[in-house]
Amino acid sequence: MLPSVSTWSAHEALLNGTLSMEDFLDRIKDNGARGIEIVDFDLLDASLPALEQIKREVGCRGMTITCMSLEHNLCLPTQEERDGDVARVMRWMEAAKRLDVRNVRVFTGWALSWMPYPIQMEWVYQGLCKLANHAETLDVDLVLENHNSVCLGSGEILDMFKRVGSSRLFTCPDVFNYKTFAGENIPVIDDWSFSEVKPLLRLARNAHIKVCEAVQNDTEDRYLDVGRMVRMLREAEYDGSLALEFMWPYLPAGRDPIVEMLKAVRVVAHHCERSRRF
Repeated sequence: MLPSVSTWSAHEALLNGTLSMEDFLDRIKDNGARGIEIVDFDLLDASLPALEQIKREVGCRGMTITCMSLEHNLCLPTQEERDGDVARVMRWMEAAKRLDVRNVRVFTGWALSWMPYPIQMEWVYQGLCKLANHAETLDVDLVLENHNSVCLGSGEILDMFKRVGSSRLFTCPDVFNYKTFAGENIPVIDDWSFSEVKPLLRLARNAHIKVCEAVQNDTEDRYLDVGRMVRMLREAEYDGSLALEFMWPYLPAGRDPIVEMLKAVRVVAHHCERSRRF
């Protein structure tokens, strides 16, 4: 597996200018990353020329852009808003094609309490059909993350895939997104979490791993059994990128988010290296 890092891992520092993209790339590479996942809302400038400059910076460091991701919502309240969201994803897909990036991470939607759930599932279906058709035209892959509150369960996702019926629709599994909580900012990723994510692994073309706090000399996370997740991916014959999403919102007060992020990069790099040896 190829260790990658989502720009979301340094979201605040990239947006407030305390960390340049060049410094971000240098630091994550020095700590074992070989790829970067670009998220639109982590960038001050997400125009095509700016993205092309990032690609050059990535390439000159011997790294690769493993995925293009964006924040969006297929369950916005009005048809006009939903059409606008789909159009925005399509533009991001076209940018990915220009940059020669195969994977585009997509979402489903956030539930509206006043709208019947089946209607919102239908919105997800309609949006994914439009996006999948465009992906087939462009020849890019959509990787759906189990992330939002509509169509979150693995069974729902696989049923949705059957219904859409596209050869360009894959998964971006993230076991952390099936967490529960033992207290404020104390996530629990247990046997249920791993069993829930398992059906998504055979269709994975991108994978996320969330680290809240590196421990054991930067080889493990305090809450998530990273090794267990990597073994499950290997058993599913997955050998793509494993992208870190460092959970800076969970940091205790006073911790340096960049220092802690780089420790998390080392955790992911450690497990990717182990996966190549066994």
